[in-house]
Amino acid sequence: MPMDYHYEGDDIQADVRVKKYRMISQSWSPGGLVQPAQWQHNVDIYLPAHPIKSQHALMVVNNDINYPNGIIKANVHNEFSPDMLASIARTTKAVVISVSNIPNQYLTYGADNKPLKEDDNVARSWSLFMDNPSLRTRASVHIPMATAVSQAIRVAKQELKAQGITRFIVTGASKRGWTSWLTFITDPDVDAVVPFVIDLLDTRTALTHMYRSYGGNWPIAFYPYYQQGVDKTINTPEFQALMKIEDPMQYLAAGQSAQFNKAKYIVNASGDDFYATDNARFYYDALPGEKSLRVVPNTNHNGILKYVERTLITFVNRFLKNKPLPQLTATLKDDALSVTFSEKPVTVKRWTANNPEARDFRYACDVHYQGTTVTLPSNGPVNLALNSQHTGWQATFVEATFKDGFVATSRVYVTPDDVFPTAAPPVNGNFCKTLPGRGLGETVP
Repeated sequence: MPMDYHYEGDDIQADVRVKKYRMISQSWSPGGLVQPAQWQHNVDIYLPAHPIKSQHALMVVNNDINYPNGIIKANVHNEFSPDMLASIARTTKAVVISVSNIPNQYLTYGADNKPLKEDDNVARSWSLFMDNPSLRTRASVHIPMATAVSQAIRVAKQELKAQGITRFIVTGASKRGWTSWLTFITDPDVDAVVPFVIDLLDTRTALTHMYRSYGGNWPIAFYPYYQQGVDKTINTPEFQALMKIEDPMQYLAAGQSAQFNKAKYIVNASGDDFYATDNARFYYDALPGEKSLRVVPNTNHNGILKYVERTLITFVNRFLKNKPLPQLTATLKDDALSVTFSEKPVTVKRWTANNPEARDFRYACDVHYQGTTVTLPSNGPVNLALNSQHTGWQATFVEATFKDGFVATSRVYVTPDDVFPTAAPPVNGNFCKTLPGRGLGETVP
């Protein structure tokens, strides 16, 4: 696919030069069913005054509105703001690139006559795919989203020849975190990924676990997918076909382990509106190669954006210095958690949350984690007892902060782990609701 872009001018953000480009990444309209077909993006390159000598740059997968719907205007908001991007470039001395309008939105599907954005957009594209998987192989909107990022990488390589930039770290949040995973897997120019709040690898298993955790119901944040009937397809061949494209763990199972050996820093929210707090159990240990996990306490899905700047700075600094990511290795046996560290942390905390009524740890439901400092032994692991005798459920994880500010955690452990509710959790405000379960569809192996 040829590159189609043009230069639009320079700007100065503090002491960081910003080169601005407009890019057309592709035409995407599977079966002529999606409009507008042309995908357009802003590609902004942040050049620090005194860049570190490196072949790597940070590629940020950003949002925004490209095609307004008459109510929402274009170019109104970025998850990663210009100030944030300039700060990352200035602090790390790394080149930072932002590609916006991932996905292009609003998009209208078929005769719906209803422009869609964000999760409504993704859910509708999934429905379109599952209506005819054999003919609509590229109908999931995550495919053009990843294609657009790869096109932005090609533009950056062309425009940054003088700086010697040829390799990339990719990052994004939520569905753009999912896109970061897919770009990491499929683009050979990507050497590292930092996905925020996409705690859904091994997707079918994780969704089934979420359904059980909410007593056979769905969190209200899942509504766009519920509206499209995705919940009723999870155990169907059509959903299985979709996951061969969508689920990063499917690529690992298919033998693409070489790319997975590269650096991965997975950042999740303890009280995510979408995912069960212990979803990482289904994929993190299975990921090969260099990796680190961070669960941010007392944060919801969108609240993670308060942490992305500092998180990326510490990661990029380590990566550009070829310093390995710190890892926590946790072993659970008989409600006792033993944790070892690949390097000595400065501080260690235990974070614990209790819910006496439901296996529900959403921040929107006023469930808060309490942190206590753990004394590091002179040698050997940190050993913690998990309480399974309390009323309801308890969630626990261990957080380590290292000398350079890098934060890594264990995954979240819920006790009792083998007990699931039989009813929906209590309602506690508009964002602490559930949707009634309707079954998961025809069973597939």
